[in-house]
This record gives sequence, C-alpha cells and structure tokens, in this order.
Amino acid sequence: MLSVVIPSYNSESTIEKCLNSLLGQSFSDDYEIILVDSSSDRTPLIVTSKYPGVNFTHLDKKTDPGTARNIGISKARGEIIAFIDSDCVADRDWLERIWDAHKSSYNVIGGSVQNGNDKSNPVAWAGYISEFREFIPEQSKREVTHIPTCNISYKTKIFRTYGLFKGEYYPQEDLVFNHSLSLSGEKILFDPMIQVYHTHRTKLEEYLNHQRKIGNITSRVLKLFDLEGSFIPRHPILAVLAMPFLPAVKFVRTVSIFIRLKQTAIIRRPRVLAVFAVGLLYWIIGFSQGIYSKGSK
Repeated sequence: MLSVVIPSYNSESTIEKCLNSLLGQSFSDDYEIILVDSSSDRTPLIVTSKYPGVNFTHLDKKTDPGTARNIGISKARGEIIAFIDSDCVADRDWLERIWDAHKSSYNVIGGSVQNGNDKSNPVAWAGYISEFREFIPEQSKREVTHIPTCNISYKTKIFRTYGLFKGEYYPQEDLVFNHSLSLSGEKILFDPMIQVYHTHRTKLEEYLNHQRKIGNITSRVLKLFDLEGSFIPRHPILAVLAMPFLPAVKFVRTVSIFIRLKQTAIIRRPRVLAVFAVGLLYWIIGFSQGIYSKGSK
C-alpha cells in the first residue's frame, strides 16, 4: 500500500485540482490520501463535502508544513509515503512511477517540478526559476542530496530510523531532513519523469516577502549544518564582504541552467529576469537578517 500525505494552509483555490489529480491516478494498487490542514478559509468545507474518502485532519491553528507532514506520517499505513503540496497537481502516472521506482534499493525517491501557473505571469515564473532550477524536468536522472517535499517519497522505515521533520526550519525543513539522511548514508534518487505542477505566488509583494523569508532561514540553517556556503554566515565579517556578491552568483547560476536546459522559460519572458533580480535583493536582506538578528544562532 502507498500513502500520500499533503500539508495544507488556506488552500481553497488549489486543493480541488490537487485532490482531483490524486484521485485520477493510473496506479492500480491500494493507496490512501491523508490531508493535514490548518486553514481558516473554505478548505475544510471543500474537502469534507466533496472528498469523503480523504483522511482529513483539521488543526485549530496555523501549522507549519513539516509539523503537518509529521502528523500525516503518524496516520499513514503504507510502506511508502509520498509527499505533495496542496498547491501542486500530480501527473496521472505519478504514483505508478513512484511505486515502480521504489522496487529499487533506494529508500528516498523524488521527481521534477513544472510551473503550474499561467505561462504569462512573470512573478510566478520568477518564483519557479528561483526555487526549482535543480528540479526541472530537463535535468538528468541522478543521485542528489535533496529534493523538495512537494514531490518526494520515502519508504516508511526512513521515519522509524531517522525521526521526523523539524518544522522550526520552515521553509527549509525538508532540506535539513534530507541533509541528515545523506550524512547517514542514505542515497536520494532524482527521477525527472516523476512530475508535479507547482502553483506559485502571482503577486509581487507576496513573492518578495517569501524570498526574504527563504533568505532568513537559509542563513540560520547554514549556521547549524555543514551545507554548501555554511562558512559565510558562520563568519560575520566574511559575510559582510561576500553578501554583495551572493545575489549575482545565484542569478548567474540560475540563468545559466535555464539557458542550457530550458531556454524558452527566459527568452520568451524577459521580464522574468527583472522580477527574479528584485527577488534576490529581498533574499539577501533576509539572509543578512538571519545572520545578525538577535537570537539567531
């Protein structure tokens, strides 16, 4: 049996597409859908009235995705647990490909992310290229150290052996968890044929605020864990010298990947680069706040 766990917060505009994609899977074996929700909008009403077969838990207060996933894990009955976000739509063969891939020796397998938004929205495209450059479908099948939890699956024994997500590191709690697995010798397989479509923020202010939040938690996480670039926030004086260059480095790295593998994402949408560049400025503001704010470890 296979379990699908979905964390949700105020998902009334996306939850039906997400659940419909999961209920319409080509997978012929048994599977369950577990939705852990802390919404204050119409999401609970939509789910309880239209999707009675979903294992639905509603929490009274806003809950981070990592903690919501942990609750879902505790309810899961499957030998494999697949994760998707409430703002994502799964390919029809998503579960079938996950199940087949887990017949291998890998305990952790994930896939690629497509942009699920209106193709003309530059803010949504900026969000896509800023977060998923390593996980676009044009990337090769390979071993990696991390795949986002909007499209990843684990054999259940992983959680019995290594514990659960640490919600306090949102939105990098999945990076922290997968990093710990890699350090413990677990190999993570990226298979680009396992695909989901992610819906991104379309309002500029929301996108910029999210980039600042990502920058903030990134510097906090780098202080605590030996990840690429961790030496920068651990040495505040060095950080002062390096921070002016970090947005440029991220810009060049990201654009070069898309120019090489997915040119049309940028060539047809030149405004995306301007929005992306502004987002990087907010990212570095958050990054610096994470380094120098009181209480940051």
